Amino acid sequence: MIQIPLGQSVVLDMRSEGPSLQALGVTDVINSWLRDRQQSPDSVQLQRWSNPVEFVPYQLFKCSDPSHFFFMSRKYWRYEETVLEQNVHRNLFGLFVGRMTHARAVILHQCLIGQQNIFVSKMASLNPLPWQLNTQDEIDLDCLTDWLSTNQQYRMFEWYNKYTIPSVDQMTVRDQFVTPESYADTNRSLLNYYGRFAIEIVCETYTQGNTFFPTEKTIRPIMACKPVLVYGPQYFLSRLRTMGFQTYHDLWDESYDLYQGVQRWRMIQQVMQSISEKTSSEQQQLLTEAHAIAQHNRQRLHNIATHQVDLTKHDYKNI
Repeated sequence: MIQIPLGQSVVLDMRSEGPSLQALGVTDVINSWLRDRQQSPDSVQLQRWSNPVEFVPYQLFKCSDPSHFFFMSRKYWRYEETVLEQNVHRNLFGLFVGRMTHARAVILHQCLIGQQNIFVSKMASLNPLPWQLNTQDEIDLDCLTDWLSTNQQYRMFEWYNKYTIPSVDQMTVRDQFVTPESYADTNRSLLNYYGRFAIEIVCETYTQGNTFFPTEKTIRPIMACKPVLVYGPQYFLSRLRTMGFQTYHDLWDESYDLYQGVQRWRMIQQVMQSISEKTSSEQQQLLTEAHAIAQHNRQRLHNIATHQVDLTKHDYKNI
């Protein structure tokens, strides 16, 4: 719950995160506060907000554009030849999960029970599963009732109570935040397993509302030369393209990018099924073409991370 203290101004520090403030209800609370006091939006300062696509009428201070994760990738960049080559993979898909949310829990569960050709790792966490938390006073943008019927929820709860998904590198969610270099350490560790799959299923951090905040979850597979299917917010892929990245719409259906939430995931599942049903030779041809796109994206990321391109010239705000 947002509570605004008494005073003549409001300072909201987003700590370099990039959610949709409208989707979270933050702008509604602030605008109501402004109306009650007949104050101008200029009396609100928004600091370190990394969502350049959602307009707010407040003062912006140290708001990054684009996501700082592009530049952080330099800390775990790998130049090994195995990254640049198309690896002989054991699994068609790969999925890495850190902090659990309702959406990620459903996606992880459905991948493991419905898709045999997938490499999965889940970071261990001290926090309970998301449906065990008391969130009555919080806004939950991904409600389980939107994803699953009551019977399906219970079956998933029983499954998670019975099975433990291992962390392949023994890293935990807490390990990401121990030191300023921890994000780099955890990403370097996961890169050791990128030869085990061909296409990564990415579950981004902010997936609801008008937001564009690519994190290490998207940037790591780009750096590692992997094609991706992204569970993220609407227009996520379109906005990546305006930055000079190529996506895979010529190889499989990317119309899922027009949607968010459950519908987006359902359409991604259909893409996964379509790729899985191809013959071995058809898959090999598809992955060869996808790898060429991934190589272009890796070079583009390198140019961005080393400040060789000026991203202020790319209009990903008006999609």
